Amino acid sequence: MKKLTTALCAVLLMILVLMPGAAAAGPALSATRAYCIIDADTGLVLAQQNMNEELHPASITKVMTLALACEKAQGSWDGVKLTVSHEDVHSLAGTDSSHIALQEGEEVPLTDALYATQMASANDGANLLAEYFGGGTIADGVAKMNAQVRELGLAHTHFANPHGISGDDHYTSCYDMAQILRWALQQPGFETVFTRNEMYTMQPTNLQPVTRYFSQQDKMRIGSSRYHIDGILGSKLGYTNTARYSYACLAEQNGVRLICVTMQSELSTDKYSDVRTLLDDAFATFTGYTELSGSSVTAQLPVAGGGSTLGTVTVADPGTKLLLADGLTAKDVEVSLELPEQYLLGDDPAVYAVYTIRGGTKQESTSVKIPAKISGMADLLAQSTGARLASSGDVEPGRSAWMLAGISLGCTAAAAVVTVLVMRLVNRIRRKKRRRSRPGPRHGN
Repeated sequence: MKKLTTALCAVLLMILVLMPGAAAAGPALSATRAYCIIDADTGLVLAQQNMNEELHPASITKVMTLALACEKAQGSWDGVKLTVSHEDVHSLAGTDSSHIALQEGEEVPLTDALYATQMASANDGANLLAEYFGGGTIADGVAKMNAQVRELGLAHTHFANPHGISGDDHYTSCYDMAQILRWALQQPGFETVFTRNEMYTMQPTNLQPVTRYFSQQDKMRIGSSRYHIDGILGSKLGYTNTARYSYACLAEQNGVRLICVTMQSELSTDKYSDVRTLLDDAFATFTGYTELSGSSVTAQLPVAGGGSTLGTVTVADPGTKLLLADGLTAKDVEVSLELPEQYLLGDDPAVYAVYTIRGGTKQESTSVKIPAKISGMADLLAQSTGARLASSGDVEPGRSAWMLAGISLGCTAAAAVVTVLVMRLVNRIRRKKRRRSRPGPRHGN
């Protein structure tokens, strides 16, 4: 019996060792609690450690704050001035937090508020921006931040303020923050602010007669620093006693763009060395994109409109390019489709191709969703607009002329409705294609 038990344990151990994904795909860090590295283009998770653990973010919170301000402005910053409120200043009393000494009633150009929040990590600047994109109070801005979290489908983030001062109800995860930064980089002007290295000058305002100067504080982006890392384009630093050191950056090498987030590094030097370790490993492992051809899987999707089923359209994977670790090929990627039971005309078509990477020990085994390709819609709708309505068959020949005229008008109206729906559908599909692909399901720590 003892020999049998020993044998079974040996077999179980062998299964655990050989099972795909049993070992970590990325470096194991001891001085940094959690990290996540994703492809900036697709959102695909490449390596991680405790990426879903909810931790205090500190000032990397401001990535969301800056992004929402940029989204609202849509690149039109000139001439936009924000007025500092009592709450912007006095809500920070006693916090000993970073600020640029804004004064109640001070009129601050939007551009200055953006660079102050990014480069000087100004908490009063973050409050001012929250009021701007929230349309009222700081609380309105925080509500907008949490609404965007839900829009992105993130499960491990809740914001209690726009600046990152630690609190029990203010948390995020490395995965969530990586995806927030990826979304932020798509907002007009955000990348310009996020990647600025040159000193920024804020001119005197109506209440402040002095000129203020902001310089970026990340030593990993200062060429003369011993901690300098080639390839880091932009970054946001974070620190509180509770959160310890947090970091979010965009890095690029040989055309490969990565987002790296680390949280709860014990010391600043731990952060520097661990970020270097992570980026060196990632750029050595992921050297280029692998092209995946489209239409490898197809399915028929019923289309409904006007209270009846019109027919079906064909849905297929569109093809994409993915970052695969050296040693992996397109054969290590499984493709499937995620479809609703039917597509209702006028709604946003929630159809996706899901690309799942079986990375083993070479790469994080995960997936990414990309809007699928729909074909046959134009032909289906053309047939539908030219067909006789089913209800018209219930009217016997010889009925009064006004009923026939009513049927004719009904057909005409139905055709007009369908035409409008077609135009809306085409516009939505075009917008879908312009969007970047969405990240796939999150995996456990």
